[in-house]
Amino acid sequence: MLLRRNAFRWGLFLFFFITELALGFYISYIVGYMHSDALSRVANAFYVLYSRDPHLGAIGFVWNPLPSLMELGVLVLYPILPELASYGLAGVLVTSVFAGLTALLLYDAGRRNGLSFGMSLGLSLLYCLNPFVFLFGANGLSDAPYIYFLMYTVIRFGDWLKTRQISHLVLAGFALALAFWTRYEAVPFGVSLGAALLIVLLLMPPGEGEKPLPWVERARKVEATSVILLLPAVFSGLLWIFFNYIIMGDALYFLHSEYSNQAQSDALKGDENFNRIFNSPLLALVFVAKKTAWFSVPLAAVLLIRTFAGRLLRWETLVLVCLFLSIPGLQFALLMKESSFGWFRYFMYVYPITIAWIPYELGLLRKRRAAFTVVAAGLLTTSALLSYAVTNPQIAPDENTFLTIKSGNKYYQSQILDRSVAKWLDEHMGDATILTDSASAFTILVNSRNTKKFLITSDYDFKKAKNDPPGNGVDYILIPRPLPNADKSAINTKYKDLYEKGNEWAELYHDFDNEWRLYKIKKWQPPAT
Repeated sequence: MLLRRNAFRWGLFLFFFITELALGFYISYIVGYMHSDALSRVANAFYVLYSRDPHLGAIGFVWNPLPSLMELGVLVLYPILPELASYGLAGVLVTSVFAGLTALLLYDAGRRNGLSFGMSLGLSLLYCLNPFVFLFGANGLSDAPYIYFLMYTVIRFGDWLKTRQISHLVLAGFALALAFWTRYEAVPFGVSLGAALLIVLLLMPPGEGEKPLPWVERARKVEATSVILLLPAVFSGLLWIFFNYIIMGDALYFLHSEYSNQAQSDALKGDENFNRIFNSPLLALVFVAKKTAWFSVPLAAVLLIRTFAGRLLRWETLVLVCLFLSIPGLQFALLMKESSFGWFRYFMYVYPITIAWIPYELGLLRKRRAAFTVVAAGLLTTSALLSYAVTNPQIAPDENTFLTIKSGNKYYQSQILDRSVAKWLDEHMGDATILTDSASAFTILVNSRNTKKFLITSDYDFKKAKNDPPGNGVDYILIPRPLPNADKSAINTKYKDLYEKGNEWAELYHDFDNEWRLYKIKKWQPPAT
């Protein structure tokens, strides 16, 4: 019986792993499109192993490093399968694994909370087969692993609420830390989890078999329990700050460097619609509420169940709402700081938070069939809503690109061009040293078969070479056409007119469709100052 149960569980995992991998392979390799953020994560791992100056610090100190660290193991096979990097298949493999693990996680949570086989499997399938969720298991982005760690945290927190066994909090704490190493959204979620812990320990009645404690003892228990739950994540945050300080020379480099989210968001200041939102808390609140509403039907279903069960006004409701609001709360704060693009997927995390809560919620009920029917209706409604949202570029422009890849998709055309640039450079440049900024040239770099010729941002001598290319052995400079909404190139920022005019030590050597230009360095020394 146990063998059969385990065989089914891993069969569930393999079903989602294989189907997600097949979709991801089709989009990234057959069609030839990879989301730029996903390919950039693969590139960060690629530089660690195969750049001119390979070292672990090449993984970058802006975005959380865990997705790229996981892709490192896959990229060991790059010499045999270069498509793992050039087409981003390493990222697809990682997200496919986590899509399968998420399906298994939900099924196991249902069974552990006393749900029937059918309900547990139904919950897993209804969530994981949602077309919007399914897409993120195949696209190589960091969302799939983050969602897994997020859901694991909520599920274990629910297990602790039910049993008060401290081992569940230990597991939740480490899952929260891994969520932080994956995406920064774990920070506000961790704050909300700490607030939920206070609600449980100070306001809720004691768990089964526990005696009421005096307030002094409760305070001590809050302190000890908070350390168990939050210490791994807090330590991870401090460690990340420390790494930024000792390696990049700035403890908050990830927050305000030229490659950070804040720097990229500067492009929004020229957008009239975003400027109205940035300058009006009310408009920002409406914007956040509209985006969040697309993912909120399951929460409404849970609240409806609690209402009919006579449990709506209990403290657990506030715990769930607190966890839910951490996501839109972060986006509202970022909009007020003028540093969020407000992408549709940034609001999606409220959905897995709610789904992860459902096994605990249904596990409290004796008659679960009617409640599960309400939950299933909520999940099916959400699937319909999100399927429509993906087809509408006004609602979900980022996700809609996967449906319109070959019909004028500028990101797809850009990747086609970048691959042709990489091929041209391999054929014509030999072992010449080419200075380029990997933040904008990552697609070219992972498609080159001779990466040692590129002197890139993560190399130790990049800054020195950027400040004086002729005096540091640089033969050519490759720069993108500067655009208001494109990734900034450190070289373009340093030499603002270089792309259009060249200068006294660089002459135009080759133009790639007026999107990239290759400048040849003249042997010239700047005058002494």
